[in-house]
Amino acid sequence: MSASSFFWLSSLVTAVENGHGTRAQLTYISQLGLKSMLYKKLNIYGVDDNRWQNIAKALAKVDGDVSFKLANYYIDKQDGTFDTNRSIELWLLQAVRLGHLGAKVLLAQIYVDNNQLVVAEKLLLPIKYDTSALTLLIEISLLKGELKNVEQYSSQFKTIEAVNQKVEHQLFYKKLEKYGIIDSPTLETETETECLAKIAPFATNLDNLEYFEKLISSPNVELLKPYLCFSSVKYISKVELNCHHRKNEAIACDESIWQNKKGLTNNRFIAVLVDEGGANVNSGILYIDSHDTEEVFFHELTHLLGFIDEYPLPKNHFRCSAVQKSMFSHNIAILPRLYQGSRKVVRQKILNQLPWGKYISSHTQLVSRTTEGWKLGTLDEELDTVGAFIAESCNEKNFVSIRALKQRTALRYFEEKFPDLYMRMLVDNPDKYLMPHFTHNVLQATK
Repeated sequence: MSASSFFWLSSLVTAVENGHGTRAQLTYISQLGLKSMLYKKLNIYGVDDNRWQNIAKALAKVDGDVSFKLANYYIDKQDGTFDTNRSIELWLLQAVRLGHLGAKVLLAQIYVDNNQLVVAEKLLLPIKYDTSALTLLIEISLLKGELKNVEQYSSQFKTIEAVNQKVEHQLFYKKLEKYGIIDSPTLETETETECLAKIAPFATNLDNLEYFEKLISSPNVELLKPYLCFSSVKYISKVELNCHHRKNEAIACDESIWQNKKGLTNNRFIAVLVDEGGANVNSGILYIDSHDTEEVFFHELTHLLGFIDEYPLPKNHFRCSAVQKSMFSHNIAILPRLYQGSRKVVRQKILNQLPWGKYISSHTQLVSRTTEGWKLGTLDEELDTVGAFIAESCNEKNFVSIRALKQRTALRYFEEKFPDLYMRMLVDNPDKYLMPHFTHNVLQATK
């Protein structure tokens, strides 16, 4: 080979390295059998080297493996920008066009993560003989509530898994059985747990099911174990739940569905974890979403036991419509703002309306004198003093909400402590203020 020819061939490779290679130059490289040089240099340079990226972009036009590597490079460098996300999809689509199986599965996973279920399903159906594709197809069917498809794909998965005998496949299939997604031939009976009220937890996909288990086993929830315990977490489809809230609204679903649900006989309450929405308790049903922490979950569980929020309740909340006729929660009382009569008589009248009355010292002031009468509210006391402190829950012209402690608690801020006093009150009257049985919700819904 002449020196001029050698330098000409080297310049072709250099042009590609520098990102200036034209289609004609790439054709020459291919025709002259020089692609092996590009592959060799691809292995020499690190992925953060611009030369690696330029060579990869050139080879990716004809090589699905390189397209897939390039997509993974951008995934590793992902910064959430439009350009990066576009590059990931661009090179995965190129790899898909070149028949790369892994690219199809990875791109489908990205589509699932972005709730593009139909596009993901279309990508996976031609390769449903692959266990990774089948896994995703099962998850998509769970999200869409298509239980016949779940059954069909699970059967295919089981057949393939029996041949491959891979641990991760066996674990995935056992997970489907564990959460009641498919029938298990050796389904274990649940261990009976002694507690005041049992909760049946449900979630809408595999990630949520596992996350719910994590929440249930969290240290915070352990504190309530003598009073609340849980059945096994089970799957329920979003289609069956038929929720009708927006992303930023309190979670609200069709509660009539629970009247014919099997396996709820020994449960007083139901807990549901969905993808998005505001956590809340509606009588005997608790709702949280996949972003809620164990502190939020604990807060909502205390509502089931009869504790009420210490932050401002909505103006139309039924507890804020009038003075209480009787005690209704462990930690909040709704009482008149002003009283008439002797201090002693007024004090006793107030104590009789406070669930924590017996814990109030005789030296703690409950009212202060004004020209209009005795004004309710403990003032200027230490943080750990038990009294009648004004709460934020309700605040009307003629009545106020009262709480036992001045300090901030988990009923006001999720990250705060659940006071020892509240635990003592729960021990005193564990079932006095329990939320009603979930059948109450069913009756209301079917009306």
